Parts: sequence; structure tokens; C-alpha cells
Amino acid sequence: MPVWMSVKPRYADLILDGLKTVEVRRWLPTTIANEDTCVVYASSPTKAVLGEVRIEGIRRVRVDDNLDELAAAARASPRELREYLDGRDHAYLIELSNPRRYPEPVPLRELKRIVRRELDREFHPNPLFRIDYELLNAVRSAAGLRVSL
Repeated sequence: MPVWMSVKPRYADLILDGLKTVEVRRWLPTTIANEDTCVVYASSPTKAVLGEVRIEGIRRVRVDDNLDELAAAARASPRELREYLDGRDHAYLIELSNPRRYPEPVPLRELKRIVRRELDREFHPNPLFRIDYELLNAVRSAAGLRVSL
């Protein structure tokens, strides 16, 4: 099933430009594995879905042994990464490939309206979670992509 991933806007752009191929997370829901599609949502202040990537692999790594390497892969400074990981002894590396930027960003406010109107449900995204294909198709359609049912 597809995955929704919320990242800071600068990282969303780096991911969709193909310059950031690894996302570092403090935790990972047990339901997330290698997935065909990962929707990339740029958090505040952008608050919009910008595109998709493919999750190629997920690895759990020790932080102490690899902080500089992790920071370089995550396109962050060691200080930023140390603050983000906040004393954790391990992190999860999500390996990304095949970035695809949508023709039109989909603002979260608009996506919530579309989901309410077309799918008859509420939508309250978390930082990293599974979504169904109905929601993925709603996102793609709102972004200006042709959706096959």
C-alpha cells in the first residue's frame, strides 16, 4: 500500500529533485515496509503534497557509529541530526528512488476538501503512515495527473 511521508519543505524539494535519496526517522511504524509509492508532503509553512518517490529499502542503524555518514545522506548537518535524533541510539534509514514532482502542488486544505467531498471521510495526516489507493488517486487527480481507475 502507498505511504504518506511528511518532511520539511527544504527536504521535500531535495527529495523530489533527486538530491536526497535517504530519509532519516527516529521511529518507524511496523506497518511500513518497502512500498511502491510514497507521497511526499511538505510540512509547514508549505503544507502541500509535492510529489512521489519509491521506497527502495529500510534499514535500522546505530546512530553513534554513523552520525556524520547519516547526516551527509540526509542532507543535514551533524548538529541538526543529533538534535533531531535527541539521544536515540538507533535511527531508520528510508532509501528513496524515482522522484516524481507533481505538475501542481496539492495544498493540504484543498486535499481535505476533496477527500471530504469525493471520498466522504475526514483526513488528518500523520508524519508517516499508510494510505489507501483511493486517497492516492485523489491526490494524483488533484495534482493534475491522469488517474486510471
